[in-house]
Parts: sequence; structure tokens; C-alpha cells
Amino acid sequence: MSVDPRPYRIAVPAAALTDLQDRLARTRWPEAATVADWTQGVPLPVVQELCTYWQNDYDWRATERRLNRWPQYRTVIDGLAIHYFHLPSADPAAVTP
Repeated sequence: MSVDPRPYRIAVPAAALTDLQDRLARTRWPEAATVADWTQGVPLPVVQELCTYWQNDYDWRATERRLNRWPQYRTVIDGLAIHYFHLPSADPAAVTP
């Protein structure tokens, strides 16, 4: 089953962002790996740094504004919700299906 595409804008509710920050603040960290390299996965300090960045510094609203500059749509194909950007080429010789 397919549903006709409908225009879409990214608009994450403030409560969802607050919830994310809260969950990041409550992360329960494991013990550090027994090696300092990546052979046992991402080193704990790298993940902790990324978590801190997402919790305190990442500007989701700026990202929303940047993404919402382009036309985007939602549709359902075979029961799966799809979000996509439609940016046709300005080149008339561009490959088309």
C-alpha cells in the first residue's frame, strides 16, 4: 500500500528534547574497557564526551531550521512511514528514472 506524499516540516516538541537531556543526564555508565584502543568497541570517554555534547551543547533548533529550508515529505509505502527530501536537479540533463 502506498499513501500520497504530504508536505512535512521537522518540529520536535520541546518536551521531547527536555526528556532526551534528562535521560542523557541519568546515563548509567559501565566500567571502562580493559584496553585504551577501539578493539573492544568505542572507548568509554568518547561516548561520555558525545553524551555531554548532546546533553549540553547540541543546538537541535538550529538543525531543524537548517533542515526545514528544503522541501520534505512523508508517505507510507508497504506500511512503512518514510520521510524524505525532494531536491530536483537544476540540470535538465540530470539522470531521471
